[in-house]
Amino acid sequence: MTEANKLGDLGAYLAPGIKTNGKLQFDGPATIEGEIEGEIIAHSRVTIGQQATMKGKISAFSVLVEGKVMAEVQAEKKLEIHSPGSVVGDVNAQTLVIGDGALLEGHVSMKKEGRGLPLRQDLKPVQDP
Repeated sequence: MTEANKLGDLGAYLAPGIKTNGKLQFDGPATIEGEIEGEIIAHSRVTIGQQATMKGKISAFSVLVEGKVMAEVQAEKKLEIHSPGSVVGDVNAQTLVIGDGALLEGHVSMKKEGRGLPLRQDLKPVQDP
């Protein structure tokens, strides 16, 4: 595989040392290794690399965190946090995977097939016949 093909598979890439402020939108996969303050909107997978810092909000199909995220995270399908990654903020995802050594601090809301699930169901008392 050529170097161009490897980079093409990566999708959008924000290199270490790059800092940006504002709203970023991606149609394909994106890998962030730099620093972002603002909002990321993606129709595919977003990877926050080990050297990355993200502050603000992430909305994506799926999110992989290996760096530092201080943001609200909305993943349509899956949020994965791998060591040494950390997420400080509220998260909403259909599937949540937290690896050994990873950190999540915030409220978690899990949904199934686009609908929020109640965390508690009120049980009706059983009546004697």
